[in-house]
This record gives sequence, structure tokens and C-alpha cells, in this order.
Amino acid sequence: MAFDLDFVCQTLHLTPQSNRPLRGLSIDTRTLQPEQIFAAIRGPRFDGHDYIPQAIQGGCGALLVETPPKSPPPCPALVVADILKAMEQLATAWRNQVDPIVIAITGSSGKTTVKEMTNLCLQQHFKGVHATKGNLNNHYGVPLTLLAMPETCQALVVEMGMSAAGEIAQLTRMAQPDVGVVTNVLAAHLAAFTSIEEIAQAKGELFAEMPPQGVAIFNGTQWARALLQSLAGDRKQITFGPWDNRSVSLDLSARSIRQSAEGLAFHIHWPDHSSTPVHLPCQGRHMVDNALAAAAACRQVGVTTEAIVRGLKLFSPPAGRGAIQRAAGGWMVIDDSYNANPGSVKAAIQALAASPEGARRVVILGDMLELGKQAESLHRELAEEITKARVSHLFTAGPLMKHLHEACQNVSTLTAQHRDDPGDWLGTIPRQLQPGDRVLVKGSRGMKMERIVSDLISYAL
Repeated sequence: MAFDLDFVCQTLHLTPQSNRPLRGLSIDTRTLQPEQIFAAIRGPRFDGHDYIPQAIQGGCGALLVETPPKSPPPCPALVVADILKAMEQLATAWRNQVDPIVIAITGSSGKTTVKEMTNLCLQQHFKGVHATKGNLNNHYGVPLTLLAMPETCQALVVEMGMSAAGEIAQLTRMAQPDVGVVTNVLAAHLAAFTSIEEIAQAKGELFAEMPPQGVAIFNGTQWARALLQSLAGDRKQITFGPWDNRSVSLDLSARSIRQSAEGLAFHIHWPDHSSTPVHLPCQGRHMVDNALAAAAACRQVGVTTEAIVRGLKLFSPPAGRGAIQRAAGGWMVIDDSYNANPGSVKAAIQALAASPEGARRVVILGDMLELGKQAESLHRELAEEITKARVSHLFTAGPLMKHLHEACQNVSTLTAQHRDDPGDWLGTIPRQLQPGDRVLVKGSRGMKMERIVSDLISYAL
């Protein structure tokens, strides 16, 4: 059971109505559950008030509106001046009432993976764990996550995304995390920022807005270390990273990293100098950093080493985030199609480079979006990583990836082909593959690269 109508009215300073139990809040009539509040948000292309009849038909427990319905509805209609602000007020109040341990996670890449790993590790230790569903990590998603939390929740994992400065700060004030994690700071969302330093500042809002007793966790091998340390101030700080650069001081490090067909094996070295062997059933060195971030966060809230190891062993990448599937044609597809920025693309190509000897390495890339004025150069720069990974076939799609295609024309060991749209490759790429190939698919969300993944997996020679 979640909150009731009395709680909502008191929080929003509305006239009390006949009390009734409510089961959370929804902004989408397609996923609305009975007894949920339907919040009729307005967007640039829609107005939720137009969907009130569907919400009533779906059994909503109350309406949260800015404009009263023309005729009295069969459920309470709560009229507010600003629905988003009302959602934020409710989310903050419910977080305070339930009062769970809260771990908040942000970063340029890996935040959803770290959220899932953290969730699994917490489940091995706490009875009531709640986490962000999918990627509901923005100004609507975080309130929805908080309001979906059951009153029995002991530990909450909140993923936080952003597209502009100030957004993480607002989300942090709502969630009031005990532990904050910044996975990394990479060139992403540059269309909304003038530099990567501004991105680091925006991600670091998580640390600056956390309660004074909060714990700040971040990658100690990244260039943004000093800035994040400054933003964390006097809060406890925990750094993590691979032990490649021994001149860098780290609280948690990964050592003896080995990659095989069964996944990744490594040892976590803890601040007390103890060492724990870990197995991750997935590929890519960047997954080690993600596991360290999750382990560091869970250790800070009392999760045992044994529970962390069990949780990490249960992890498998969700669709579009590095999951590996065997195609009907005999090749292996690395489905990293959900999103892309320069850092995450380079990490994925580096992971592909660890493919077994004798397997051809094939890369299929769609445009990386929201990179602003640096978009052309950031696409071209991927050519160096493609060459180092000894990729044999490169298929690109989109006007920005054409710059990478052009930059790869003089690589004698590479066959590079380009199309204007990812859809133009459907039914074409599989005919150029052979059993045993390792095929990486990646691109920004707007490129819909999952179409190519489906095509590769279902195609039979």
C-alpha cells in the first residue's frame, strides 16, 4: 500500500476530501493502474487533460489537474497551479515519510547499469528494495520513482539523468540521498553545454546538494576528480577505478582483470586492504568500473561483501545495454543500441577488441546526437579506436557518422560502408556476415538502432 488521499491533500495544502487509499501516481493512461492518481501533465505536443476520460475508465483513484474537469468526475479532482511542482512536493514528502536508505546515481554513461547492479546487491541484504524502472530518470521520472516506493521500502536506488544545468540539483533535493554516485563524466549533451567542464559541474550537483552526512562516490581515475572532490566538500568521499594507473590513489580498485567467453573475473580491493574475487557474466572492461561503483555504494550502506558478490553474479545487461545474443546466422550480436556518446562508444569498441582471436570484429554505428559544435570532430575521432581494435567491417548510418566513414577511408584493413539512415541497412548487413563474427551495434536513441539488432538476430543464411 502507498499513501492515501489525506496525505496528498495535506501535502499540497488542499481541502480535505473523503479519504481513500491510493496506489501511486501515473502520467500515462496506457500504463495507469487502478487507484493510482492520474497527473494530467501538459507537454509540447499533448495535454494530459485530454486523456481524463481514459484515466477514469482505467479506474484512477484521483485526478491531479491544473484545469478542473467540465463535469464532476467519479473520483476526487485535485486542482493545483503546477502539476510538476505538486509531484515534486508529494515525492519529497513521501520520501521523508518512508525514510529509506537512498542511493542516487548519475553520470554520462553506465548509470542504468550501475543502478541495476546496485539494486541486485541491495536485494541480497535488505527485504524491501525499490529502484528506478527502466530509465525514468528525469524531472518526471524521479518523482514517479519516489511515489511508486512502497511504505515498507528499506533501500531505494534512484537514477538521475539531465540535459541542462540545475536539473540534478533539483532531483537531489527531492531524493535527499545518503549516497551519491557519479559514474563518469564524458562528452555528452554538449548541445546544452559549452564544455565538458560544465557537464562535470552539472553532474557534481548531486554531491553539492546531498545532505552534509552524505557519501560521494566517483571514479578516481577520471580527469574530473579534482572538480568532483571540490563539489563534495566536507562530505565523505570514496574513489574507485581499475588499478591500471598505480600512481592514482583509490579507495576501491579492480585488479587481476580477466575476460573470457564466460564473462569478467577480477578482484575488488577494499579500503581495509582485503580482496574479494568477483565474477560478472558480461563483457567489456567498462563493466568493471560499473561493478566497482555499485559495490562502493552498497558497502557504504552496510551490505556485506558476500551479498555484493552474489548480486553482481546475478547481473545481466538489459536489452540495448551490452547484452550479447547469438543470431540465427551464427554470429554474436552485442546489443548496445540504447544510446551513445563518444566515451561509451569508445568503451564498447574496446570491449569488442577483446573478442576471441579469429573472430571478425564488425561495428555498426548510428549518429551520436546532442554533441553541439564538436559533433563532427567527435565522430571523426572514433577512427583511431576503430583502427586500434582491428575492426574488419564498419557500417555507419546518419549524416554525422559520415564523417567517421570518411576518416576511415585510408585504413587498408577495414571495409567501411555508409548509408543515410539505419533503416537503409535492414536486410543488407546480414548478407555480409559469417558465422563466428562479433557484431557491435550502437547509436543514439533517436537513431533507433534496435531495428538493426532485430534484423541481425532474426536473419538466417
